[in-house]
Amino acid sequence: MLVNRLHKIITVANALQLEDPIFVDMRSPSEFQIGSIKGAVNIPLFSNEERVLVGTTYKSVGAEDAKQQGLEIVSGKLPAIVQQIRTISQKGSTVVVYCWRGGMRSRSVVGILDIMGIAAYQLLGGYKAYRRHILDKLGAFSLNPQVVVLCGSTGTGKTAVLELLGSKGIPVINLEKLANHRGSVFGQIGLGSATTAPNFDVALLDELERYNDRPFIVVECESKRVGKVYLPDFLYDAIKQGKKLLLITDIETRISRLMEEYLDTYDKNQPEILACIETLRKRLGNKKTERLLDDFRQGHVREVVRTLLVKYYDPLYGYEGAAASYFDQTIFADDLHNAAEKIIEYLNQLGGTCYADSRGNIEK
Repeated sequence: MLVNRLHKIITVANALQLEDPIFVDMRSPSEFQIGSIKGAVNIPLFSNEERVLVGTTYKSVGAEDAKQQGLEIVSGKLPAIVQQIRTISQKGSTVVVYCWRGGMRSRSVVGILDIMGIAAYQLLGGYKAYRRHILDKLGAFSLNPQVVVLCGSTGTGKTAVLELLGSKGIPVINLEKLANHRGSVFGQIGLGSATTAPNFDVALLDELERYNDRPFIVVECESKRVGKVYLPDFLYDAIKQGKKLLLITDIETRISRLMEEYLDTYDKNQPEILACIETLRKRLGNKKTERLLDDFRQGHVREVVRTLLVKYYDPLYGYEGAAASYFDQTIFADDLHNAAEKIIEYLNQLGGTCYADSRGNIEK
């Protein structure tokens, strides 16, 4: 393994090959939230506010003053930081410390750890190098499985069926779950913050590598953008060219499913829903938008959902008027469990007989 043992520096590729490494992220909480190495522990040298303060000093006064200011901020924290890392190191795994670019924050901490007799490596190039490593792997990724795509109008139960398939051991990638966004105007409701692009890329790469030796993977039909993130070109192209299964059911069932999904915490989600309806004003016009807002405030939720389906979602996605020949098979999704079984039958025909063993692995 190529590591610099004298200076305790290790490359990203070699760090990821270590047996059960523990990555310690010395960056501020806000930096860590935007993107981090999978499984990393955040032990920040600076708080978000302190990082801004030191950065301002660096730009307005100079590097030496910023270093002095940083030292004064960190000095009182060092005993606790060292103790935290000591505790982590006692688990028996190799500790790898990193900051943004493998600079002063991680270098100084590794130096102090060395003085204290705690073995740790500094990650060469820091998180920036790790991010580049992930992007390079995605950029060079060769997708082997046949992609099977669940299509259908809003409310037909595509996500629920996908989860049922996953529970039966079928290899599925739930892109909306990875993105923490349902992929529509209302897609963020009740879910909290959307996944950042760096964290999405890491999670997606994990899923792709996990299933790349399988005969197929099942996904939902998605656009290039899912919430705040974008699919890599190779995956988006594979979805467009994949085997397409159309899920259909009646509009009343669709309305009921959407109400259950989005309105289980009606009072909590109401402001978000009203804000989302407002964003449709340009497409639907002022009159229809005001009517939707009034109806929703008055509790006529079922009619609001019906109008959104008929006037917005169905014309937008166009499944209602699509030619049947465009799809490889049509699946009736009145009963989601039956729909999942029909899809498994299709997959058996597509990739040879497959079934889930006791560990949920697909055998062929």
